[in-house]
Amino acid sequence: MLSNRFTLFLSLLLLHLVISCRTEDGGRNIDGKYSLYTMNKDLGNTIITSNTVDNGNLTISKNGIDIPTQQFDRSIIVKDKHFYFLRAGKFRKYTLESNGLKEIAQLAMQDQHVENINWLDRDTLLLFTSDNKTNRRLWVYKITVNDFKINQQQEVKLPSASADFKILSVGFGTIHQQRLLIGYTFNKVINETDFTTIDTMYIATLDKTTLQLENIQKDTRSSYPGGVNTVQSYSFHDENGNFYFMSCPGIALGNSPSKPTAIFRIDSNSTHVTPTYFLNLTAKTHNHAYGMWYLGNNQAIVRSERKDRYTDFSDHHSTFQFEYYLIDLISQTTTKLNLPFDKGTRKESVLVENGKAYITIDDAKDQHQVWIYDIKSKNIQVGLTLDQATDFIVRIDRLH
Repeated sequence: MLSNRFTLFLSLLLLHLVISCRTEDGGRNIDGKYSLYTMNKDLGNTIITSNTVDNGNLTISKNGIDIPTQQFDRSIIVKDKHFYFLRAGKFRKYTLESNGLKEIAQLAMQDQHVENINWLDRDTLLLFTSDNKTNRRLWVYKITVNDFKINQQQEVKLPSASADFKILSVGFGTIHQQRLLIGYTFNKVINETDFTTIDTMYIATLDKTTLQLENIQKDTRSSYPGGVNTVQSYSFHDENGNFYFMSCPGIALGNSPSKPTAIFRIDSNSTHVTPTYFLNLTAKTHNHAYGMWYLGNNQAIVRSERKDRYTDFSDHHSTFQFEYYLIDLISQTTTKLNLPFDKGTRKESVLVENGKAYITIDDAKDQHQVWIYDIKSKNIQVGLTLDQATDFIVRIDRLH
């Protein structure tokens, strides 16, 4: 994983990476319904696909498709049998083959990195990027992924908040009430190994077609709305069209820990943050959290750290400390799920479908498993297991 906050932050801002793969056993499954991206004890990365995550055992050596750690990043976009990644000035489209990822298309995006994404439909991706030089300029791209064309490309100019806080971080971008809403904040570098976030969240409202800026909301109840969602999920729409997002001021993201981690809501008939809704997770769990996934029926899962189980950011990722909580968004109650402590600072570790939440956990017994939470019955059981060559399961995705 990552050794300090500065490295964690800039690794998402400076994605100058090249993908290459060595030839492996041609019998590896490349057509599985599910994709798991792993970091392994030999410092390698693999992608493993499987037709089920409800049961079974897979091994890195026999079932993994090798992706060298030094040349690939887990902030990958997975959709309908394809993988997408921005590197070396181009947004690239890949298919998975038995010997690695094969690039099949590319679009020029010079000197930029991904800040956030939003799928408007199965064929249309809204991509938010910033520049690698100033980390301050924001672009919005609308891309049709089937023919891989840019249909709209436009810079969105957001006013500076402070001369000290110059780095822009986008935590979410979504279409809501026929408007484009962008949640963001500003950061500053403290020294070579540290940074922090301004004490305010910002939500910009734009015309969804012209991207003309209409207004900016400010909220000081917390900071850092969301996060880079190619690494971890932080927001969703519910069945009634209400939009929820989580703030992440903890040391592993916003690094403004005096502010609480909280869930906010924008009602279905409004573009403004609901002033009377504030689900203070830190007050309920006494910790900060990173990651939120919607289960349906006003329930969500969040992934919370345990400050009594780690020393500082140096061991934040390697300590078995992360808990999963069931959140009732209406009653604003929290219930800890009966799961082992997980490790890994930020992971896309929850996949929700067919009435189940599949939760990947790397536990203190060196077990690397998919745990299955049945949403209706609330039963929990173990599903797919990976072998002990695995170190972290950093993401689980529906591949097709």
